Amino acid sequence: MKKGILFSILSLLIIVSCTSEKKKIPVSESIRINQIGFYPNSIKQFVVVDSIPTSFEVLDEQGEVVFEGKFQDNGIWEQSGEHVFLGDFSSFNKVGTYVIVVDKKEKSYPFEIKQEIYNEAFKASIKSFYFQRASMPIEEQYGGIYKRNVGHLDDTCLFHPSSGKNEGTLNSPGGWYDAGDYGKYIVNAALSTGQMLNLLEQFPTVVQDSALNIPESGNGISDLWDELKYELDWMLTMQDTDGGVYHKLTGKNFSGFISPEDYNLDRYIIGKGTAATLNFAAVLAQASRLYKNIDSVWSQKALDVSEKAWDWAVKNNNVPFANPDDVKTGEYGDAEFSDDFYWAAAELYISSKNEKYLTYLQENKEPYIHQLTNSWKFFVRNMGFHSLLENKDVLAEDFANELTNDHLKLADDILEKISKNPYKIGLNLFEWGSNSDVLNQAMILCIAHRLTGEEKYIEGAEQITDYIFGKNATGYCFLTGFGSKKVLFPHHRPSHSDGIENPIPGFIAGGPNKDRQDSAEVTYESDFPAKSYMDVQPSYASNEVCLNWNAPAVYVLGYLEQNRK
Repeated sequence: MKKGILFSILSLLIIVSCTSEKKKIPVSESIRINQIGFYPNSIKQFVVVDSIPTSFEVLDEQGEVVFEGKFQDNGIWEQSGEHVFLGDFSSFNKVGTYVIVVDKKEKSYPFEIKQEIYNEAFKASIKSFYFQRASMPIEEQYGGIYKRNVGHLDDTCLFHPSSGKNEGTLNSPGGWYDAGDYGKYIVNAALSTGQMLNLLEQFPTVVQDSALNIPESGNGISDLWDELKYELDWMLTMQDTDGGVYHKLTGKNFSGFISPEDYNLDRYIIGKGTAATLNFAAVLAQASRLYKNIDSVWSQKALDVSEKAWDWAVKNNNVPFANPDDVKTGEYGDAEFSDDFYWAAAELYISSKNEKYLTYLQENKEPYIHQLTNSWKFFVRNMGFHSLLENKDVLAEDFANELTNDHLKLADDILEKISKNPYKIGLNLFEWGSNSDVLNQAMILCIAHRLTGEEKYIEGAEQITDYIFGKNATGYCFLTGFGSKKVLFPHHRPSHSDGIENPIPGFIAGGPNKDRQDSAEVTYESDFPAKSYMDVQPSYASNEVCLNWNAPAVYVLGYLEQNRK
């Protein structure tokens, strides 16, 4: 009897000991995984670095092993200096919350497998634009703890001499703050709004009315369209009477890290040039056709001002913008306009059916490439391609087929890069805003999937989103407010002036940047390009937020949510 009692006690101690050991397994920074999770039927991969692992287990919330696997040795990644091992558990598809345990001694951050896995991240990535609104307060009923008072009414903006005017003021309220600063810039506004309009054109009901809890919720119109129109209505104020478009609305210098209501610098209308005018023409033409059945009067106005802008650009086809000597805010300079003309002509042809725009497209082909870095400058040609591909019914068959073949060739090239990359992404160049580069690659793959329905393309887009949410050489989930290893100190004035510990959620951080332009102010922990990122407020080169980094995230997450059901 005593032996039986003793045996039972020993057995209990062993169970308690084993359970205790499971709980003591530490989370390892060497395991890089999507910290949000995966769709049940999606590809599911992670990487391990800084060790030579042999096997892994997937554990559920009860600590039970639900999947076992081995590693693939992916070799050394020159961009991070790491020996990378890939784990794959794509065949496991049971809904739940899990961790990865490697060799029974270290575990990953938790993640989920479920339908609509990106729904909250998708909505937050759009809601971030609401938090960037100028000229209105962020009220508690819409912004919660991130409420703030109104700033930048922009009702009496001065004309800088570079605008071509020397007196008077311009009433130019509304729109979004461009990035971590309080400027408003036409070229970046156009690209960013256009990418999200692409999503609305493909999936008009992707965001329902009242889904985002913004002031316009409940008006019977998609909250995404309402948010985009807030920016477009500001853009309309930036057109001169002759059709040309002013380049930007900023102070002469950046402000300190203060709240919008505390900003006391004069606001100026600065510059007028070919790029701003053509980008304005493109996005307003694009918006005009998508809003036609909602507000026909606004739609016609948008098309009219777009054509007026085109006419000005044709007459003024080489007017580059550069910051005047007394202006230090973001430049967004560009001296090559063929791609801007192409995007504008594409949108104007689709929306107006005027043959002169088609003639321009046929006589002025652009190379079908994805040129990395500065998407506001180089991705505009792709914007033209993408809208034409979505509207192939208005094109001659040979033109439509040529565009389709070129797009699939570009997408296949990205897939080839993914197959050769140890982290399974298509990016090997890490410059300013690298996260937007990789997300734009995902956008290209999503469109290839839309054209063909082939699984390989959407799987490639999923591997890229894995990178954004933690399967990267820094281990960070780059969307503020999400993941276990969070971005906490983005270069973002509202987030650093509101007195709240956590930053406003829903922003994509810029990401690793080999050039580290802020290195005089920031000490980077690594010289490797893929690790050249610091989650500190001064790091504008790697940790700033920006409209054109969030816009492709909105598109990609929205596309996946519509197609992974």
